[in-house]
Amino acid sequence: MKFYFAVALLLAVASLANAVDTIKPLKPSAFCIKSKLTPGDGTQLKQPSCVSLEIGEIPATNKMVSALIVNPKNNQAIKRNTPFTVDTKVIGLSTGFFSDPAVDYYQIQQTLDGGGQIQGHSHITIQKIDGNNAPDPTVFAFFKGLNDAAKNGVLSVNVDTGLPQKGTYRICTMNSSNSHQPVVMPVAQRGAQDDCVRINVI
Repeated sequence: MKFYFAVALLLAVASLANAVDTIKPLKPSAFCIKSKLTPGDGTQLKQPSCVSLEIGEIPATNKMVSALIVNPKNNQAIKRNTPFTVDTKVIGLSTGFFSDPAVDYYQIQQTLDGGGQIQGHSHITIQKIDGNNAPDPTVFAFFKGLNDAAKNGVLSVNVDTGLPQKGTYRICTMNSSNSHQPVVMPVAQRGAQDDCVRINVI
């Protein structure tokens, strides 16, 4: 009995390992062939590239994504090197859908769940800012994907070591579809799908 159980367990593990990534890189579309840029292949390319992914499913206007950072508060003072939690409320996003960004980046169309909401996940990114200068998007003090399902509509992440330098920081959400593309909405005139707050590290 133990032998058969062990064999079944090994077969299940092998099956799971083979099923981790079954998505093949998309063939370049006619547009991407014409563009002559590097075709997207599911990895996070840093050079100019062309993605052949279709946009996919779009929600109705009453199912659009909206987020609000509820903690920390805007302009809140936080001591440096002090842990804190970022909490964000989100609606219109069916959370917990997160494809492997190493191989499935921009490889899955946007999809809706049975209730018509976008299936995806969120991120929290924190950047130090200098006056009215736009921050360099390649430089950040903290970044974390929020891959789990929201609890009571709230996604949370701990900044375990706090922030080391004094100054003003911008905390933002980045709500995404399953395959990491920004959520795509049905109309242009709408409220933003993301939120940002400033904090002062003292």
